[in-house]
Amino acid sequence: MKIKKPLPLPKSSNCTLKEDLDLFQKIAEGQYAAIEVLFNKYYEALCRFGLNYQKDISIVEEKIADVFIILWNKKNELKQIEKPKSYIYVIAKNSLKKPTKSHLNFSIDAQQNNILFSPSTEEEIIDKEQKEINAKIIQSILNSIPKKSRQIFELSRIDGFKYREISELMDLSPRTVENHIALAMKYISKGLRDFHQKNY
Repeated sequence: MKIKKPLPLPKSSNCTLKEDLDLFQKIAEGQYAAIEVLFNKYYEALCRFGLNYQKDISIVEEKIADVFIILWNKKNELKQIEKPKSYIYVIAKNSLKKPTKSHLNFSIDAQQNNILFSPSTEEEIIDKEQKEINAKIIQSILNSIPKKSRQIFELSRIDGFKYREISELMDLSPRTVENHIALAMKYISKGLRDFHQKNY
C-alpha cells in the first residue's frame, strides 16, 4: 500500500466519535467485521502518521497492521474507552517507538483500496490531471514545513484532532500545539503565494 493521494476532509468530530464508539462496542462483542471497518477507516492515515517515526514504509505498514491485532486482543477493554480515535493513535505511537518488529500477520483484503479509475472523456482526463497537479503542489508545500509542525498540522487539519487531543497524544502543551499550527500555516501561505507569483 503506497500513500500517494491526499486524504478526504474528516467528518464532524461528534459523528466520527459516535461511529468509533459503536465499532469499539461491536469489537468488544467479538464482531470481527468491525475491526475490518476500523482498519479501512484509519489504516492510511495511521501509516502517514507512522512515517514521522519510521521512514521505512514496509516497517510502518507492518506495525500499523499490528495496531489492529492489539485492538482485537484487547477487545474486552474497549467498552471502557471514551475516545477511540486517540486510543488507536496512542497504540500506534507506542508500537512505532518500539525497536522490535512484530511477526504477527493480519490479513485484510486491500483490493477495495486500489480501485482503478478509467476516464472515458477528455474532460475527465483534464480534471484528473489538474487534481494530480494540485496534489503535487500541496505535497511540495507540506514537504517544506518543519517535521514536527507538519505532523501536528496533519493531525489537526487532516485527521480531525482537536488541539487538546493533539497535546495529549504528542505530550505537548496546548500552546505549543497552537504555535506549531501557526508556523505550518505561515509556510503554506508563503508556498501558495510563491506558486501564484511564479505561475500567474
